[in-house]
Amino acid sequence: MSTAAFYTAGMSTARPICFLSDFGLGEDFVGLCKGVMLRISPDAAIIDLTHQVPGFAIEAGAEILEHATRYMPEDTVYLAIVDPGVGTKRRALALRTLTGALLVGPDNGLLVPAAERLGGIESAISLTNADYHIQPVSNTFHGRDIFAPATAHLAAGLDLKQLGETVDTASLTRVHLPGLEREDNGTTAVTIIGVDRYGNARLSATAEEAGFGFGAVLKIEAGEGGAMLVRYVETFGHSKTGDLVLVPDSHQCLSLAVNKGHASRALALKPGGRVRLTLIDDGTQPLSQREEKR
Repeated sequence: MSTAAFYTAGMSTARPICFLSDFGLGEDFVGLCKGVMLRISPDAAIIDLTHQVPGFAIEAGAEILEHATRYMPEDTVYLAIVDPGVGTKRRALALRTLTGALLVGPDNGLLVPAAERLGGIESAISLTNADYHIQPVSNTFHGRDIFAPATAHLAAGLDLKQLGETVDTASLTRVHLPGLEREDNGTTAVTIIGVDRYGNARLSATAEEAGFGFGAVLKIEAGEGGAMLVRYVETFGHSKTGDLVLVPDSHQCLSLAVNKGHASRALALKPGGRVRLTLIDDGTQPLSQREEKR
């Protein structure tokens, strides 16, 4: 690595780093990236947001990163790596937002929703300056050799423009995050954004967007479970063990879950799958009476 690549100005006031990837924790990928960053900016605090983004799931990673911006320090440098195009002509980027936060990652849409949440993109740089790369650069591990060092240099105080060439922000790749679709029969179709370790499936809409409140009873069609009735409850404590329910998760999105169970295994739910919700009643009638009328 060149002398420039060990730029460490302002180490005592290093900016925090928020690190997201689809690397998992079974290999050495995360550890190597963090080692590179701490070698360059040893005082930087690294927040492991998650490394369990489903493999190559750019939209899922973008949604998680966008949500995280609400809770991170204002001067955070975000490193996000979900990069199925590694080694191709896709650009490696560093973005500056209007709030001053910085983001580093591939030009595949992963960074843009978070950048827009942070006030919008002020400038974008293609990471073409080889002085700030680990040499030789691997064709399959830009996370270690390009993205991690760029992130660490920014955390240490390097000017963004030194990392490469300015690019037109209008040329950046964008992704469409899933939302909800209204069907003619009053049904709302949503997408499973992700499944957590408890088997709860986060859906691509809030209850407010879907148009119902706590206590509502819905017909739900998801996975291999066929059509089922579920109630939208405030928390698991408002249901019985084994009940299939809708609850608001920490993102305030609807989450399909089994109380003390595993909805994903029970219904074969997977990220990207579709779920159809049809409002049966607004919760003023007991579920048993609604089932009898069916």
